[in-house]
Amino acid sequence: MPFRLLVPLGLLCSLLPLHHGAPGPDGTAPDPAHYRERVKAMFYHAYDSYLENAFPYDELRPLTCDGHDTWGSFSLTLIDALDTLLILGNVSEFQRVVEVLQDNVDFDIDVNASVFETNIRVVGGLLSAHLLSKKAGVEVEAGWPCSGPLLRMAEEAARKLLPAFQTPTGMPYGTVNLLHGVNPGETPVTCTAGIGTFIVEFATLSSLTGDPVFEDVARVALMRLWESRSDIGLVGNHIDVLTGKWVAQDAGIGAGVDSYFEYLVKGAILLQDKKLMAMFLEYNKAIRNYTRFDDWYLWVQMYKGTVSMPVFQSLEAYWPGLQIKDLRDHKLDNRMESFFLAETVKYLYLLFDPNNFIHNNGSTFDAVITPYGECILGAGGYIFNTEAHPIDPAALHCCRRLKEEQWEVEDLMKEFYSLKRNRSRFQKTTMSSRPWEPPAGPGTFSSPENHDEEREKKPAKQKIPLLSCPSQPFTSKLALLGQVFLDSS
Repeated sequence: MPFRLLVPLGLLCSLLPLHHGAPGPDGTAPDPAHYRERVKAMFYHAYDSYLENAFPYDELRPLTCDGHDTWGSFSLTLIDALDTLLILGNVSEFQRVVEVLQDNVDFDIDVNASVFETNIRVVGGLLSAHLLSKKAGVEVEAGWPCSGPLLRMAEEAARKLLPAFQTPTGMPYGTVNLLHGVNPGETPVTCTAGIGTFIVEFATLSSLTGDPVFEDVARVALMRLWESRSDIGLVGNHIDVLTGKWVAQDAGIGAGVDSYFEYLVKGAILLQDKKLMAMFLEYNKAIRNYTRFDDWYLWVQMYKGTVSMPVFQSLEAYWPGLQIKDLRDHKLDNRMESFFLAETVKYLYLLFDPNNFIHNNGSTFDAVITPYGECILGAGGYIFNTEAHPIDPAALHCCRRLKEEQWEVEDLMKEFYSLKRNRSRFQKTTMSSRPWEPPAGPGTFSSPENHDEEREKKPAKQKIPLLSCPSQPFTSKLALLGQVFLDSS
């Protein structure tokens, strides 16, 4: 899944100048606006064809001009294409599709669905669209982004996946029935990527809803894979989630494994989690030591490091074969994967739109009021899930405070009240000059007036702030991890 579209994008970019009067190799500067329009035309050709011939099925069959359900029965292409509509600037269609999805999509159905695909396409797509709703002109409800119809849909879809994680190892089954849970005869063999590709979506969902169960199961799955690696630091391709024994012992970076490594990095960035990054760096050493041969990454036996498959496959080359089924005879596949609109077009378009809001460097942002205070969103730094759905990392800090974050905020408030007290003591000689200290544990902030009594009851706990920026002026530090704290006095 990760980066699977880069080579197709390069191929398309090399072909585009040859058609329709585009700037050619004559030394003239290419016109990004021209390419943007070409990409839009490609998107709407596929998107309109889906609406006319395949909706409400999951995907379009372009050769027979009809539709079929593939990964469930969710009108999947609409969900996958929703954030792309906004990136292309079509706010009216975004708003229309939001209404269509609310009226037509039902997850309480007797369907066997891929846990992995439902997460990256459905949960990821709905979370991204939810966080982009205000930018798209949708009238959001009070409490957004901590509430909203698309968030509730994402949560409902994710809850349908939770039974798959109820295994002795905590690693999920690959398939779950959305109505009945895991079928009794379901195979316990799951690919590595199908176990380790949940932390981005599930941690976002836990942060927005306040329910830790999603992030918890995703973290357990990640850790079980880490604990199952071989003595030389490699993981295989498929594992039995009941016994924890490796079924396919081929180690590599391609299909069946790829997005596990991707999510260790993206999870580390999204959650500011040093442990996840350390895990990836250890894997990286083993991968370079055992699977890399010159500029090629092959498949090796995970316990011995000997080459097991001397091949370089599609995902290692970032070439998914979007339309062509057999490269030997160019036979076309009668299927338009939903990721064509979610990934291929999106990444291609963004190459030619440097001013798109996705590329924001923090110079602009939106301030929204949540039940937890004022929150900064849309400042950039989006993290794309493996289906290319952008997640605003600041949103994770708008609806829930982690303990370490609250300690940092308390330290800032301590400094703030201390500065106020120092400024005021020359005006009011009766005011105590004793600096205010934060409460011992996380919770509601105590006022300076009643804190002395609380401090006598409970000793102060030494706190290690998550962030350290002593050189910044205090006003700069008020904007912290998506939260903004203002002096309301």
